[in-house]
Amino acid sequence: MRGTAIPQAVQRRAAASSRCLAVSVRNDSCLIVNTKGGGHAFLGLHLAKKLLSDGHKVTILNDGDEAKLSAKAPFSQYASLDGAQVVWGSPADPSSYPEGSFDVVYDNNGKKMDDCQPLIDHFKGKVKHYVFVSSAGAYAANSVEPMHVEGDKRKSSAGHVAVEAYLEEQGLPYTVFQPLYIYGPHTAKDCEQWFMERILRDRPVPIPAPGIQLTTLSHVEDLADMLAAVPGNDAAVGQHFNICSDRCISFDGIVKSIAAAAGKEAKIVHYNPADMGLAKGEGFPFRTVHFFASSDKAKRLLGWKPQHTFKGDVEQLVKDFQASGRLDKQPDFAVDDKILAAVGYKAEAMA
Repeated sequence: MRGTAIPQAVQRRAAASSRCLAVSVRNDSCLIVNTKGGGHAFLGLHLAKKLLSDGHKVTILNDGDEAKLSAKAPFSQYASLDGAQVVWGSPADPSSYPEGSFDVVYDNNGKKMDDCQPLIDHFKGKVKHYVFVSSAGAYAANSVEPMHVEGDKRKSSAGHVAVEAYLEEQGLPYTVFQPLYIYGPHTAKDCEQWFMERILRDRPVPIPAPGIQLTTLSHVEDLADMLAAVPGNDAAVGQHFNICSDRCISFDGIVKSIAAAAGKEAKIVHYNPADMGLAKGEGFPFRTVHFFASSDKAKRLLGWKPQHTFKGDVEQLVKDFQASGRLDKQPDFAVDDKILAAVGYKAEAMA
């Protein structure tokens, strides 16, 4: 029996569709320059995973000593990156850079010119896209309009800002991403864990008053997805993007969300940090004022949208913490006790 002839119009549409698919598939060579510690370290791991799944070639240049770091998270997970090449060296030393050419360079390491300039100078004129992972912490605080939007005033004293200016001055096809607080698997720095240490032990949680300050907690996979939208995306060139969730949550809300997921009763004790004589960063893991940002620009220009929310993830986050073994260790709560004593919280109420 003879087959049915396919109409020419259908054939033309199919051919056009095939051509569109052909040009949308990319296979760029990407270099991720990754930091050896802090809250951004696991961003490199998840970005590598996403780029590989999108069909790109990935090389990681990790700052630091492999012998000292490779057994720790997130670096202990590099073996799971099937197809990625991992090189250990110093981003400030071009002699340690991996051989070969790269289409896209992601600098997820540097915070100041001394760390970043050698990398920028080395790859100037050699890459299609240069990505700098900066920080939303470089925004100047604004008590009138606290939500940070791209283009808002940046602190001239911040090292990141000097690097951003240098990228523009040198004429690189750059993109700057500005992350806030990041959570998710294989982190090297506490985020939600600080709250869980107290809630899961039925301890009071000291929260800077009034507790309704808003912040943005963003899942690392969402941020990796945004960064991975760069290869081949001309709309990203010359742009700054806040790299964060499209939701924010209050300090008290973090406590209550975790407590509900753990089946606990939240014990929140508010205090005024100015009255405590605490050093910078002491007593609380976040800035004690509003610190949140808009991700609308990434949605418009990069076609990005988040797949996670903190409230949607919190039950799994609690389970992960419980399975981590941290509850078998005794943290130092001396600063907590100092705060609680200063506000008159009775020690017996902690039982």
